[in-house]
Amino acid sequence: MRVHLVEPAPAGHNVYDLSHLPRLGLPLMATMLSRAGHEAAVSCEVIRPVDLGRLLRADLVGISTTTATAPAAYLLADKLAEAGVPVVLGGPHVTFRPEEALSHAPYVVRGEGQDTMVALVSLLEEGGDLATVAGLSHRDAGGSSVHNPDRPRRSQQEFELLPNPDLSLIDGHERMRTKPVMTQWGCPFDCEFCSVSAQFSRRVRHRRPDQVVAELAGLGAERVFFFDDNFVVNKARTTELLRQMLAAGVALPFSAQMRAQAALRRPDRPQADDAFLAQLRQAGCQMTMLGIEAVSDAGMKEVDKRQSVATVVRAVEAFHRHGIAVHGMFVAGLDADDETSPRAAADFACSLGIDTFQLMVETPLPGTRLWERVVRDERLLTEDWSLFDGHHVVMRPAQMTPLTLQLAVLEAMRHFYSWPRILGSGIASALTHLPALLGAARPATARTLPALWRATRARHWEEVPALMRQALPEEPARRVADALWLPALRVYGRLQLQTWLQQESAHRHLSALRALEAA
Repeated sequence: MRVHLVEPAPAGHNVYDLSHLPRLGLPLMATMLSRAGHEAAVSCEVIRPVDLGRLLRADLVGISTTTATAPAAYLLADKLAEAGVPVVLGGPHVTFRPEEALSHAPYVVRGEGQDTMVALVSLLEEGGDLATVAGLSHRDAGGSSVHNPDRPRRSQQEFELLPNPDLSLIDGHERMRTKPVMTQWGCPFDCEFCSVSAQFSRRVRHRRPDQVVAELAGLGAERVFFFDDNFVVNKARTTELLRQMLAAGVALPFSAQMRAQAALRRPDRPQADDAFLAQLRQAGCQMTMLGIEAVSDAGMKEVDKRQSVATVVRAVEAFHRHGIAVHGMFVAGLDADDETSPRAAADFACSLGIDTFQLMVETPLPGTRLWERVVRDERLLTEDWSLFDGHHVVMRPAQMTPLTLQLAVLEAMRHFYSWPRILGSGIASALTHLPALLGAARPATARTLPALWRATRARHWEEVPALMRQALPEEPARRVADALWLPALRVYGRLQLQTWLQQESAHRHLSALRALEAA
C-alpha cells in the first residue's frame, strides 16, 4: 500500500519554529511499514509544506497529533475524507480523546502506535476483522465507536528490536542541519502537567549504546538533538553511551534534555559530578535543557518535580564550569504563583547566568493529572486546542486573573530577551573569541555579509549555514559558530516574541482575556 504519514505544524509562531526537527514516531513508523513491503513517506510541515496532491494519491494517510496540532490534523482529515482518502489519526492527543478523533477519521491509533499501524495497514490490504487490532479505535458497520483493548507497551527486549528511523523518508529531510535521535522511551518521574508518563509509561525502555552509536554513525548530521525526555535516567548507562560515542568518533555537537540532578553525584550528595560533566562536554554536549519549572520549593512540590531550588543553582553552576550552556525551562501559572512569579523566574534565570530562557504557561493536556484536576475544578477556559501550546493561558490561575498571567509572562520574556542584555552577551562572547574571529576574517567574509544580513532579516535561517560556508573555510567557520551561536539564539528568542505578539491570533486571545476580565 501507499501510506503517507503527516505531522502538522502548530498554529502560529512558537519557540520551536527554527528547529526543523520532526518528532520521531512517524519516521520510525514509516521505516517499519517500508520493511513490511509498503511504500511509506513522511511529511513534516515544519520542514516543508504538505503536498496535498501527493496525499490524495495515497491509499492511506496517517496524521499524528499533539493537542496544539489537533485542529490542523482534523481539518486535513476532513479534506481527505471529502476526497475519499482513508485516514488514521494517532499521537498523544487522540490517544486520550479517541471519541473526538473518530468524528474526523475512521481509524484512531492509541498509545505506542507503530505495531498497531503496521497491523492495520496489513489488515486493510489483505482483509480481516478490525476487532483483532489491539490499540485501535474505529467505527463498526452501524457507525458506533469501537475501542479495541489497549496494545501492551513494548518490553525492553522488543524496544531493542526497533529499527533506526530512516530520516530520508521525510520530505525535505535535506534541510535538517540538526538531526534527532531517541535513545529511550518513558520517564520514571510523573510531573503533574506532563503527558509523557501517560503516553509511554514510567517504565523506561532504552536502546543499547552500540545501537545508538551505529545510528549516529549513519546520520550524516552536523549536530544532534537527543529527543529523550530525560537523557540521563540511568547515569551509568549514559556514561557508557558517551564512552562509546567518543571511542567510535561520533561525538557530534549535541543538546539534550536533563534534570538538574544529572550534574550532581547523587541527590543526597550535592557535590558536582565533575567526571561525568567532563565526559559529557568531551562527547559534544553544547547545551543542556533543564526542566526547572519553578523558582520556589513550593512550586516544585506542586508539580511533583522532586527537586529543590538549591539543586538547580548548584547544577547550573556545575554545567557552566564545564562549558555546557543551559537552556532553562520554566512554567508560569502554578497554583503557588502570583503576578510577580513570571518576572521572578526571569530574574532567577538572569542571576544564574542561564543562557536561554523558556517560560511556558502551565497547560492542562488531556491525559495528565493536571487536566483531571482543572476539569474537576471547572477552571478550563476553552477547548480550542490550537491554544494549548504553552504560549496561551487556557485555564484560570489560582491567584491572579488569566489576563494578568498572560501579560506577566510576556513582560518576563521581554525582560530576559531585552536588547541591552542580548547586545551585552554578544559583545562579551565576541571579546572572548576575538582572536578566532580576527583570524577568520578575509575578503570573502566581507562580500558575504550583505547576503547574511538579508537572510537574517527575512528569517531564512536555512540559508545561513550555506552562506557561512561560502564566506569561511571549515575551521574558521567553526570558530565563528562557537563565538556566535548563543547570541544568535538570544536574538532568535527576541524575534520570536515580537512575531508572536504581531499575530492576529495573539490579538484575538488577548482581547478574549480582556473581555473575560471585564465580565
